[in-house]
Amino acid sequence: MSASTSRLEFLGQLAGGLAHEIKNPLSTIKLTLQLLEEDFEKEDSPTALRARRKLEVLLREVEHLDDIVQEFLAFARGHDIKMTRTNLREMIVELFEFLADDAKARNIRLHFDYEGKLDNLLLDPTLMRQALMNLLRNAFDALDGKKGGEVIVRARVKGDLLGLEVIDTGSGIAPSNIDRMFRPYFTTKKQGTGMGLPMVRRIVEEHGGQITFESEEGKGTRFLILLPVDPEKRGSLKSMVPTEHSGSEPQ
Repeated sequence: MSASTSRLEFLGQLAGGLAHEIKNPLSTIKLTLQLLEEDFEKEDSPTALRARRKLEVLLREVEHLDDIVQEFLAFARGHDIKMTRTNLREMIVELFEFLADDAKARNIRLHFDYEGKLDNLLLDPTLMRQALMNLLRNAFDALDGKKGGEVIVRARVKGDLLGLEVIDTGSGIAPSNIDRMFRPYFTTKKQGTGMGLPMVRRIVEEHGGQITFESEEGKGTRFLILLPVDPEKRGSLKSMVPTEHSGSEPQ
């Protein structure tokens, strides 16, 4: 093990321990604020009303901090990948069914198309569902400014590669943000933690895959996940993907 690897592992352990130490007092602060809120609910004076509004703000901020700590801990720990035979087509259909009401409310059209056998792929279904859900949620949010649009999921199995695309016709990504999209804690959302896309990339890489994206501001974004169909080839993905096609569908 190299010195740089040892140092990174040490820093990861240190950061994880720090996050745990932050989490405990945060829980105490949250509980205390909730008890104070209950006390002021019994009063209707102007002072009590102002206090309740301030407590609501504090509780929201504490909950946001708790979300950041929880997502950091999950990111720092990594995942114990449990590869099982998975029907990816059914998983995506179920995700669309789950999101159907939200899509209708936002005037978003959902479209899914696929090619090749998706019913017997070796994946961690829980983690892959988490990654796809995160990308779909991001796609929905990207359409908020347009009052509707389209979200497309494409799945292709060609040769030794599985290609998964999540495409939206939303606001796109500003050129100044392109290089920061997978950076932890970077977010353009008011209530975002900035850990969603880093977690997606971690899940994909733990599957032996890679994720890339392309975006045009004002027109939309396309994320592409490439995974080796055969888990035994998880370490050789780069040799399976020609450089000139690294941002395209598997050919």
